[in-house]
Amino acid sequence: MSDSLYENISRSQTDSEEIDEGQDERNQKTWLLFKSEGGTYAIDSLEIREVLRNHTIYPLPFTPDYIKGVVNYSGKPFAVVDFAILQGLEKTNARFFLVLGGDDDIAIQVMDIVEFYSAEDVEEQILTDRTEADLFSHTINIGKVIVPVIDVNALVKKVKVEIENS
Repeated sequence: MSDSLYENISRSQTDSEEIDEGQDERNQKTWLLFKSEGGTYAIDSLEIREVLRNHTIYPLPFTPDYIKGVVNYSGKPFAVVDFAILQGLEKTNARFFLVLGGDDDIAIQVMDIVEFYSAEDVEEQILTDRTEADLFSHTINIGKVIVPVIDVNALVKKVKVEIENS
């Protein structure tokens, strides 16, 4: 990931806090595309609190395999979810962390940050059969590329249920 892209991410996070409430929600929506083992994925940029890179992961015992441990973010531990393992793919040595917003204290570990895309650049398509894709809410088309969009609520729910059951 280039330094200019990293600066755009930081600026976007600051700008998202200053968005005029009178604007049309569709026009202000942006997605962050990232790479993980198995492909390229998208997440609504408003769901991300911060993007971290090269942080130390402190292991946690007695958790599901896809929870690599915790990362310290502003003095608070965030559970690190390896997105590849969560999908049943091979373990990666990803170096980026998408710290999710909200009170759930979860960070998604990913291989690389690709780019931001705005509503004008993509076409959204709702998934009609979610049984196969319980972690995804819909897809976006960027040119001829179809990218699944992470359903953050479903991801958080899955992680919480599996942590409680382990």
